[in-house]
Amino acid sequence: MKQLFVILISIIGLATMAQGQSHDVYATMYYATRGGCTASGSRVVPSKVKSGEHRWVALSRDLFKAGYRMGDTIVVTSANNSFVNGYWVVKDKMAGRRKIDFLVHRSDARKFRNGSVTIRKMDDSDEMVVKDGELIVQNN
Repeated sequence: MKQLFVILISIIGLATMAQGQSHDVYATMYYATRGGCTASGSRVVPSKVKSGEHRWVALSRDLFKAGYRMGDTIVVTSANNSFVNGYWVVKDKMAGRRKIDFLVHRSDARKFRNGSVTIRKMDDSDEMVVKDGELIVQNN
């Protein structure tokens, strides 16, 4: 019985660990290719990536151990790379540690710069608003 209790507490702890915590990670990008498929089973459609309908990322496996899950909406902030600021959906996994890979359209490659970003899970206090044509996440 004691082992079951310890296992249950561990599972609950892992599930809530990433909630409210931010993580500094290294950002890279990968291209949308027709017919590609993510680790979540989602089919990549380059035209939807270009339009912004698909804002998907891959996270390194250690971040999944920290509590992130497939399908989570995360908030990304970067002082050096405004292209990635805003919300993204976790749809893929990648190798490495403390890394995030942004799915981008080839035509947007020049807007992207590899570097450090901060990520956190989106929570109930976040509000998405459009300001000057740009989607902004505000934490109330």
